[in-house]
Amino acid sequence: MTTDIINVISKNKALQKYTEPNRLSEEAVPYIGQPKQHESEPDKIYLRLNPLSSNGAILEFKTDDIIYAENVKTVSQKDGAAFQIVKIWIRKGSVGIKLEPFSVQDYSNILGKDFD
Repeated sequence: MTTDIINVISKNKALQKYTEPNRLSEEAVPYIGQPKQHESEPDKIYLRLNPLSSNGAILEFKTDDIIYAENVKTVSQKDGAAFQIVKIWIRKGSVGIKLEPFSVQDYSNILGKDFD
């Protein structure tokens, strides 16, 4: 079951349309990516910045810090799976968390003894 992330972000209230584009850019910073609601904390969302890549950064924001959200497009993959790409505007001064996946490896043999 797919959740409409825009409704989750807006807590099922109609989002106020910004009639002055300059006002929105003065109050917030836009981020574009694939959203997903945080499973254990419904007041937070993840935003995968490059959803077509097998790696890349994931941002975490509180939904209260999102002042505007809009659907950009829906992307379909070869296997038929589809997902939303959204633009969310985060209030300036808010705190977000950047999660960047990496593979855990032991590089001690490569680096040698220079760090000892």
